[in-house]
Amino acid sequence: MKNIIPDVKPDIKEREDMSLLFIIMGSVLLLFIIKDIEKYETLLHAIYTIFLVATGVIIFNTTKFKVDSFSTFLGLIFIATGVLECIYLFNSLGIKTKSIMEINITISAITDLFPILGVYLSFKFVKDNKQIYSSVILFIATATLTITSLFIISGICDYLGNGKSQYALGVIISIFIIIISIVSGIELNSSSNKGKWEYDEKKIFNRIIVIIILSRVPNLLHIVIDNRNVERILSQIIINVALYYLYNYIVSKNIKKTALELHDTNEELTKKTESLKEKNKKLIYETEKIEELKGILMKRESRLQSTLDVAVNSIVVFSKDGEITYANKSFRNTFGDYKEQDKLTDKIKNFNDLIESIHYVFVHEKNAEKLISTSDNKVYQAIFAPLIIASQTEGVLCVLEDKTKKKEYERKLIEANKRSKDFLESIGDGIVVLEGNNKIYVNNACREIFKNNLESIDFSLVCKSEESIEKRYVIDGEVKYVEMSFSQYTNAGTNKTIIVIRDTTSRKISQIKLEESQSSYSRFIDILPDGICLLKEDLSINYANKSFLDMLAFTNIDDIKDSNIKLLMNANTEEKMKFTDNMAKVLNENRSILLLEYELINSYDDIVEVELSALPFAIYNTRYIMLIIKDLVHKKYSEQAEKELLERFKTDKIKTEFFANMSHELKTPLNVISSSNQLVDSFYRNEKIKDYNNNIKSHVDLVRQSSYRLQRLINNIIDLTKMESGFYTLKLAKYNIVSVIEDLFMNIEEYALRKDIKILFDTDLEEINVYIDKVEIERIMLNLLSNCIKFTDNGGWIYVSIHYKIDKVIISVKDTGVGIPQDKLELIFEEFSQVDKTLSRNTEGSGIGLAIVKNLVSLHGGDIEVVSEVNKGTEFLISLPMKGFSSEHYTEDKRIYNIQEKIKIEFSDIYY
Repeated sequence: MKNIIPDVKPDIKEREDMSLLFIIMGSVLLLFIIKDIEKYETLLHAIYTIFLVATGVIIFNTTKFKVDSFSTFLGLIFIATGVLECIYLFNSLGIKTKSIMEINITISAITDLFPILGVYLSFKFVKDNKQIYSSVILFIATATLTITSLFIISGICDYLGNGKSQYALGVIISIFIIIISIVSGIELNSSSNKGKWEYDEKKIFNRIIVIIILSRVPNLLHIVIDNRNVERILSQIIINVALYYLYNYIVSKNIKKTALELHDTNEELTKKTESLKEKNKKLIYETEKIEELKGILMKRESRLQSTLDVAVNSIVVFSKDGEITYANKSFRNTFGDYKEQDKLTDKIKNFNDLIESIHYVFVHEKNAEKLISTSDNKVYQAIFAPLIIASQTEGVLCVLEDKTKKKEYERKLIEANKRSKDFLESIGDGIVVLEGNNKIYVNNACREIFKNNLESIDFSLVCKSEESIEKRYVIDGEVKYVEMSFSQYTNAGTNKTIIVIRDTTSRKISQIKLEESQSSYSRFIDILPDGICLLKEDLSINYANKSFLDMLAFTNIDDIKDSNIKLLMNANTEEKMKFTDNMAKVLNENRSILLLEYELINSYDDIVEVELSALPFAIYNTRYIMLIIKDLVHKKYSEQAEKELLERFKTDKIKTEFFANMSHELKTPLNVISSSNQLVDSFYRNEKIKDYNNNIKSHVDLVRQSSYRLQRLINNIIDLTKMESGFYTLKLAKYNIVSVIEDLFMNIEEYALRKDIKILFDTDLEEINVYIDKVEIERIMLNLLSNCIKFTDNGGWIYVSIHYKIDKVIISVKDTGVGIPQDKLELIFEEFSQVDKTLSRNTEGSGIGLAIVKNLVSLHGGDIEVVSEVNKGTEFLISLPMKGFSSEHYTEDKRIYNIQEKIKIEFSDIYY
């Protein structure tokens, strides 16, 4: 259709122009022929009537091709208008009375209004909504209301002036028609109507509306024309042109377009008919093929039947109910007439298992297998499979294979495999069988060796080595050594590998220990101070340790290896022969010989005096002579040093015994002096002795302080003696060292204030628990603090602090005293050492206090350091470990003492 319309459009346009020209020329020609204006007007009305009725008839006759409510509605309007025009025409031909004239005026007004009202209502309602009957009612109501309004206006015009009412009515109708036409044109071209109209339809109706507007122009130009007949003739000619365009639209819409659509439909039907013919031919061909295939299928079915009958295995088809629908010859020969169900039940022992397997296959549509036993003690392997026809399970196919002999063979094979497996499981070595890289068998011994790590071990690597290999594994944190060997074989055409694994952990560990032991012995022999040398039976050197090489100034064993030992001896022929005889006795009589002194020659040709001892030695059944060579030079040096050491020990022992005896002898008179002084002090306090100018009190105090000082000196000498002899022990217990030192610090505050010395105490933590000997820690601190007070001038200060550092406690004792020279710092912890006179001229002391402090700190497992600068002060740093003592060091401290008395003793050498 789309291909046809463009071809006919130029012809339609040309015919359209010719038709318009013919209408106009014909109308003018008729005017000249008739000459009578009234008759000519009547003729135009007749032509218009014929056009209207013909157009309406055409519309109704063409709607049967294509139902179109728009065209139907216009057809109704045009038929109604044509009928009214006929009435108008008959009235015009008859007697023209006043009533007839009024009727004609009314009919003329109606016929003028009907077409434009019909067009407007069809645009507004019918084209889109297709409500034809509602639109007809609306049209009648609108027309009635419009005509009534026009007649009311006409009556008003009659009332206003005679002879002008008809003209006024015509002008009003013309204006109304022009307004309706303009509104119709706007409605037609509005954006809301896009898609409702085709381009050609919109173009025709735009022309019709324009022509209708032009048809009313002569009425509006009455003042210019001033002839009602001419006005009506011009209007009628123009309206006939509009009717012509409407006629063209109806013909094009309902006849031509429908004919083209029918033509396209016919062509489409023709194509489909041809396609159906082709499909019919194919269907006939396929039917013939199906018949041919049926013949082939029947032949194949016959062949299948013959094949199944000659099959060795029994083949049977069961229905859903367990009934046999087919059985081959083998089944019939074995089980008899399968149609007799009772006989089959008697012959198959586990017949119920057979029925259950059939139901299982029907329900799940899966294959199944079952062992079937018969009454004659035969065993059949039953394989069930769904028999699917046209996607439906129509039955169950069962194949029975006689497994009686195979079952017996399998039983024997299983027993043989079990015996083989039991044998492999009883072997102590691990066995792994590989097929490719996959483990197909592993015995218990192998599982015991590798435990949970078995799956992660790649045994295929063993097959790449030509010989047995040794591997090291870590199994559950334990080191395992294994020795693996393999052998390949073929079974049923498949290459397999058997790997034998032996746990050599114990042997390997022993070997490692032996090597370590040999290495240790070798190192031990190397570090021995005596030279060791192994001689072969021909007295050539096989081995020499480092001491022997150093003794002879050789750097490497290769320098003397395989050399005869006699070449290194500085001896005459007779002595060398005697040496050879002695070595022969060592080998032959298997005894040791202590030799006398010999002289050896070193690499520098110097003489080295040695003492040789020989003893028999064997390594793996090979006999050797071991020489033990002692360097007499070192021996002489050692003997001299030992002699000097013994003399020193003797001197120290005499000195220690002397100080111990002296200390003991001094305590007796000291106790007498102290007791007498306490008695005098008691008399003094009880006022039994008169004291003038406090002389007695000052002497009592002086004697007491001197007694304390002498007691401190004696105690220090005794304790130092015990420390040097190793008899001094600590009584360790757990104490808060912060509170121990802080309490002590508070008790010595009065001694510092006597010299106007400020004392400060500081700590990082309030509690630091350490295992210490509380009495000795107090003794250490009192000794250091007494030194600080002695050597610090008036107005100075003393600062004590405790800090926790990782696993140690650091105690700092610092003062602003006179300080210690740098060259004396290493001497102050030695016994009886003192700083020179210029620094200690105003102080007293024995010089053993700091030595005791150092020993006590060492017994606690700690260290003591000193930092000092002359005229600026001194700092002692004590570090004590938080741990480091076992429970055997802890003893209960049952000592009872007076801390004030202890402070007085330790501070007895401080004079103010």
